[in-house]
Amino acid sequence: MATYNGAKYLGCQLDSLLAQTSQDWHLYIHDDGSTDHTHAIISKYMEKHPDRITLLDYPRQGGACRNFLSMLERVEADYYMFCDQDDEWLPEKIELSLQEMTAREKETPGVGIVVCSDLTVVDEAMKVINRSMWDYLSIYPQYIKNFRDSGASAIVTGCTMFFNHQSKNDCRPFSPVVMMHDCWLCLCTLQQHGKLYGIPRPLVRYRQHGSNSMGVGVSSSQINLSYRIRHFRELFEYNVRYYRMLAALDYGSMFKYLAAKIRYRLRIKQGYY
Repeated sequence: MATYNGAKYLGCQLDSLLAQTSQDWHLYIHDDGSTDHTHAIISKYMEKHPDRITLLDYPRQGGACRNFLSMLERVEADYYMFCDQDDEWLPEKIELSLQEMTAREKETPGVGIVVCSDLTVVDEAMKVINRSMWDYLSIYPQYIKNFRDSGASAIVTGCTMFFNHQSKNDCRPFSPVVMMHDCWLCLCTLQQHGKLYGIPRPLVRYRQHGSNSMGVGVSSSQINLSYRIRHFRELFEYNVRYYRMLAALDYGSMFKYLAAKIRYRLRIKQGYY
C-alpha cells in the first residue's frame, strides 16, 4: 500500500483488508511524506495487528508510481497485490484472485501471470456511480493475448491486480519512462510471454473523490463529440506516454501502435477473441 495524505479513507480500506475471507497475507506500507494523520492511523493499526502490517522506513519517492515500484524492490513474496489507500476491497477479493492465479499457473507454469478484476465505481460516500468500470471504459482483458495486443490496451487498474513473482521479475529494471506502475508491470509481463487474465466480477469499490477523480463518474450520455474535443489534449498526452513505455520495450513503430488500436476495436465490435 502506497499512502500519502490518505487519513480520510485509510481506516475504511484497512478494515476491508482485515475482513478478507483469506487471511494469508501481509500488508507492507510506505508513506510518501504525509502531513495529515495518515501516519497515526497506520501506527494504530500496527499496534493492533503487529504480525499483519509493516511500515517500511525509507525516503519519500515523490508519487504513487515510484512509491509502489520502490516497495517491489524491497519486498519478496510468492504473490503481490497493489493496494490503494482510499478504496474498499470486497471480502472475497484475495481468495478469488488466488484461486484464479492457482488455476492459471497450472495451465501455463513458469511464466509471469497477472490476474485482475472488474471494479464498481463509487463516490466519496460509497454511492454507486458505475457498477462495472470495465463496461464503462470498454476494458476487455480477454482480448489481450500477447504483447502485440498490448499496444491497443493493457489497461489494468492497479488496485485489482494479483501477480506472481515471475511477473515482478519481468518488470525490472524500471524504466524512467514508466507512467504508472500497473501499466508497466502488465506490459513487461506480456513482453516476456506472460499472461493476463481477468475476473469478470467487481471485487473493489473504487472510490472517486476530489484528489483522485479519473473521469469515470461521467455518464456515457455525456461522452459526446464536445466532451472528446475538450479532453483531446489529455488523450493525446496519455497516448504519447503510453507509447514511450511500449517503445522502451521494443514494441515497434507508432504505426504499429495505431494499427493495434484499430484492430482491437474491430475485434471488440465483432466479438472475436
